[in-house]
Amino acid sequence: MIHIETARLVLRNYRTSDFEDIKKYFANEEVSRYEDFYPMTDEQIKRIIHDWKDMDNRLVAELKSARTVIGSIGYWTDDEGHHCIDYDFNPDYSKTGYATEAGQALLCYMFETIGINSVYGDCDIQNISSWKLLERLGFRRIQRLDNQSYKNDKSGNPILISTFLYELDKSCFERFNR
Repeated sequence: MIHIETARLVLRNYRTSDFEDIKKYFANEEVSRYEDFYPMTDEQIKRIIHDWKDMDNRLVAELKSARTVIGSIGYWTDDEGHHCIDYDFNPDYSKTGYATEAGQALLCYMFETIGINSVYGDCDIQNISSWKLLERLGFRRIQRLDNQSYKNDKSGNPILISTFLYELDKSCFERFNR
């Protein structure tokens, strides 16, 4: 089980009791707009909590002062062995620095504890908040990828978007976060 503390947050594993807090962002149209999912149903959220509660690469960001889950953050490994960061936060807590704080803590954990040497991130080019977060964390934009598809429309046709691909290596992270 993971427990990473920052000044204002605790990053930890999912719990069944987090359902109501997680529903506030995973069922939110604004959050799903740039994601590979549509607003989730209660059953989909319960399934994710069940599937992710024992995974140390899938964490929630809990606000220490209120003991409220305000976001999800984690990483995964793609088919080529690259480690990739992802995150979703409750829009009610935007522009507070919580996502930056959570991202710095997760990256520090990935680089220092796990021993990962580089991390990737990507986002829809229209998702300005997301690419600005990656840049605040020290990621360097390395490529624009056009005609990407992460989900289909209601008729089953792929929704094509353009994404920015970012990279952050351990030495750059250390220099950036001194």
